[in-house]
Amino acid sequence: MLADAVMLVHLGIVVFNAAMLVLVPWGAKRWGWVRHRALRQLHVAMMVFIAGQALLGLHCPLTLIESALRTGTDERLFMMRMVEAVLYWDLPPAFFAALYGVCALWTIALWVWVRPQPRPLRPAPDALSPRPGHH
Repeated sequence: MLADAVMLVHLGIVVFNAAMLVLVPWGAKRWGWVRHRALRQLHVAMMVFIAGQALLGLHCPLTLIESALRTGTDERLFMMRMVEAVLYWDLPPAFFAALYGVCALWTIALWVWVRPQPRPLRPAPDALSPRPGHH
């Protein structure tokens, strides 16, 4: 049961990352949320991490956690088997390293092409305190 929860979190991350690759450029002039700085920073960080671990030949931490939680006699629901089919493709690791590398480069290009909102300006610390003689 816990392994299925990890798989669903993993699926959510995959959907988020893949959707952002398409929605950011498509929605650049339509939706303000695609320029949300924290959301975009999360996307870039995740894509760079994913590409880096693939290029280094490492397994995804969520895949390792899920595998450790599974038992040999684990009977998964039909829907969990479908999610597993979406997440785990039987292809060589070099394919994934190339795919994730291209996706990470596209994510970085999107940062330049569809600029996130600038950071909000914060007032200088001395601007917050009253000046002597002014109440």
